[in-house]
Amino acid sequence: MMEVKAYSGLIRNHKELAAELGVDIAGLSRRDREEKLLLAAWQMWGEQMGAHLNGQFAFALCDDQTQEWFAARDPFGAELLFYYVTADGRLLCGTEIHDLFEQEGFVRKLNREMVQFYLGFTYVPGEETLFEGVFKLEPGGYLRFKGEGVGVAGAAGVEGASEGAGVASEGAGVGKSAAKGVELGRFWELSYSPDESKTIEQWADDIEAALDAAMADICDEGETPDSFLSGGVDSSYILAKGPAKKGFCVAYADSKASEEEDARGTAAYLGRDFEGIAVTAEDFFAVVDEFLPAYEQPSSDVAGLALYTACKKVAEKSSLCFSGEGADEFFAGYGVYRSAKKRSLIPGSVYMGATYIMNPSEQRRYLKQFYPERSAKAFMKKRCAAGEGYDPLTRMLYADMRSYFEGSILFNSAKIASGTGLDIRMPFVDMRMLDVACHMPAQFKVDEAGNKKALRLAASRVLPQEVAYRKKLGFPVPVSSWLKDSSYNGDIRRAFESKAAAEFFNVDEIGALLDAFLGQKPRVAHPIWFPRHQALLWRHVWTIYIFIRWYELFFGEDAR
Repeated sequence: MMEVKAYSGLIRNHKELAAELGVDIAGLSRRDREEKLLLAAWQMWGEQMGAHLNGQFAFALCDDQTQEWFAARDPFGAELLFYYVTADGRLLCGTEIHDLFEQEGFVRKLNREMVQFYLGFTYVPGEETLFEGVFKLEPGGYLRFKGEGVGVAGAAGVEGASEGAGVASEGAGVGKSAAKGVELGRFWELSYSPDESKTIEQWADDIEAALDAAMADICDEGETPDSFLSGGVDSSYILAKGPAKKGFCVAYADSKASEEEDARGTAAYLGRDFEGIAVTAEDFFAVVDEFLPAYEQPSSDVAGLALYTACKKVAEKSSLCFSGEGADEFFAGYGVYRSAKKRSLIPGSVYMGATYIMNPSEQRRYLKQFYPERSAKAFMKKRCAAGEGYDPLTRMLYADMRSYFEGSILFNSAKIASGTGLDIRMPFVDMRMLDVACHMPAQFKVDEAGNKKALRLAASRVLPQEVAYRKKLGFPVPVSSWLKDSSYNGDIRRAFESKAAAEFFNVDEIGALLDAFLGQKPRVAHPIWFPRHQALLWRHVWTIYIFIRWYELFFGEDAR
């Protein structure tokens, strides 16, 4: 008989499921009712059960007698599910990588070939992780395992996999496949089919209806949410349409980076309470050694670390907050999307995602060992092949949904929630909202005038024009100036000269990078690169530092 062995999530359509499955969930806690629904859904729909759930979820079911496993993950990838096959052929599963660490048969080993992927993307994309043999189940995918495999697979395919399997192999790009004995499949595929019959006003109606529906079932009776609030349209629209009583905004002493004043004005307009949550340089650097173990994989997204820092403080005041993830990736909110047509005219070009910062030549210069067969470009081209037939903008959206959105944006939210204990819920991350986005033509998302056109039109019905159409700031964090302060960059210099750095990097090269960023004469001259890339120097410094410190915490003398 199947039992729930691992679960994390929020099933929004639990009432409808309970009625359809004939399951009594009255009086149960959220966790108990959802685990009961998962088991009933397995009995009814088997491996396609995920297609009947709306929400964010990751779960693993197992029959202790037969050792038959089934696991699935929501189509967005809002929740995480990791797996590992031991040398004696047993499957280990968990919603956190550290769930695997203490289980019998797990061997902690670095996946060295993925280091260059992290340096390029600033996060770890796809289904491989930086832990050898640990895989992340793909969004919209499922896993079956019967305990018959032994060991882990190399470059060959997944043995015994049915049609539709091998998803992790595709996600891993050029290199390793999923573990032996693991059968992979899908219950959902991302696809776009533009409906040209509607006007922009009708699309705004659809967005409004989808958000209203999401708000109606995102909280249980008696739950009292708050909301994150920036100066932008996404969080402002959520606050305007939802039940949150208070808005929290990350605030910095540097007024050029802080959105506090704009957010406070929005809260006042909507008649909601407001609080700015101050994040200082001291706060930011002090939490690094807590942030990295909570994240489990390195991420050099400074916005993620700043939000983690703020959420620790918010968790002392609130237990549940709404957040605006999803709007930018669904409705084309990033400035880079306005270059879609130009990018499409470059022969052989591959869109690498919103955060790709370090090209292979730069990686070769910094790293002692570079794996040319592990091509990030080949990874993205293969991963996004199904989106090639779309228009230029939709190809970019498809690529970011298949990489950056799941691997960085939603990964951040999941890890911040688990690390700080704050329940973070995302109204836009809802299948009804995604359905609107996947049918909306590109011209209602972006044109020469701006981004998120239909979304902004919908928001303008409940927000002032200056809020609905305010230019996106992108959660700025004044890290570049903080890193130049000798009060805070001492550990970066130490890390760049450490034993861990010497194991992976050409220390003279990364030392020269740090010298150039700090305005000193670089010990290794790159007369063209350094002057031309001044704006990138701090990002390279921070990305390398985060990996070194992560390695020290998980594999070095500081490992715990």
